[in-house]
Amino acid sequence: MDAVVCTAPGVASVEDVDRTSPAADEVELEIHRVQLSVTECALFAGEDIAHADSVTQRLDAGPARLFGHEFCGTVVKCGMDVTSLAVGDRVYAPGKIPCGDCAYCTAGQREYCPDKTYIGYDIPGALAEYATLPAVALRRVPQTLSDAEVAALQPLASSVLCVHNSPLNPGDVAAVIGTGVMGYQCAQLALTVGAERVFVVDVDAGKLEIAARRGLQPINATETDPVDEIYARTGGVGADVVFSAVGGEQTHATSGDDPVAQAVAAARPGGTVVQVGYIIGELSFSARAIRTRSVTWQNPVTGVSITGPGRDTGDLATELVASDRVSISEYISHEVDGLDNFERAVEITTNKPAYNAIGPAQIVL
Repeated sequence: MDAVVCTAPGVASVEDVDRTSPAADEVELEIHRVQLSVTECALFAGEDIAHADSVTQRLDAGPARLFGHEFCGTVVKCGMDVTSLAVGDRVYAPGKIPCGDCAYCTAGQREYCPDKTYIGYDIPGALAEYATLPAVALRRVPQTLSDAEVAALQPLASSVLCVHNSPLNPGDVAAVIGTGVMGYQCAQLALTVGAERVFVVDVDAGKLEIAARRGLQPINATETDPVDEIYARTGGVGADVVFSAVGGEQTHATSGDDPVAQAVAAARPGGTVVQVGYIIGELSFSARAIRTRSVTWQNPVTGVSITGPGRDTGDLATELVASDRVSISEYISHEVDGLDNFERAVEITTNKPAYNAIGPAQIVL
């Protein structure tokens, strides 16, 4: 089968590799689409960010099948112990794979597992015609969802975790700094849990127009100070929960105008900042500024979290899109055909403004 194989940062080719038969607890998938993430593109370029150590170790060991944790695939073969899935099921992978043996996993708190396996980083992902993955990592999806939507579901599952684990209550005022993929999703999710109002801050007028169509209240940061505007619209109170959904390099969390600093400043005294975006490098902050205003700075858990008997955040993500309570299709703007266009997809995803792309590029197999 064809698969993308990386040999060094920024160096990849499509190679003919062997298909892997599923172990007892695994399934083999035929891959239909893969959506690249910004993190994957940065790692491919050799940036020192989250998962860089895993990628480096695998490249040091020789040519490696990396990336591809956001995908749509169909089960074509099941291991003998698999009962949760059947041949013909269309699936995606909502999160990381817990070890199943540690104190957290055995206590039913898999989201806190310190030894999770990451698809595409620790083990081969879906940048291939076929992929073999543990059944526990996968969730069945409704037939009403398109392949493109399924390939874009994994970030939503992470956004569901961010909101589900936040202290947001019905009637609260929420704000989201940054309307990228996960920012837009977190804003919509805040409405689904009963937020009275959700402010969204960005510098991209097009994204703010999309947000407004979903009942969100846009604030254009090129036209006004977003913190001042949030306080003005809340009678000087501020937001109960602020989702900081811009990652990258930032310098200070409690002063200046970096996105995370805006999030902290926009939160009311006693409010919470949920750090959605991955920060690159070190970030300074004033402990006194946080303490004086009693602001909680929360980093969400990763993986999948239980929401009730027999249900988790991975299932909930599919239900939210199927019922149109959350929309993800607006951010599926660019696609390329075939694994040979992997680097083209990287280029589009890394430089979205240059290609008038709203979200990451998808590869159609």
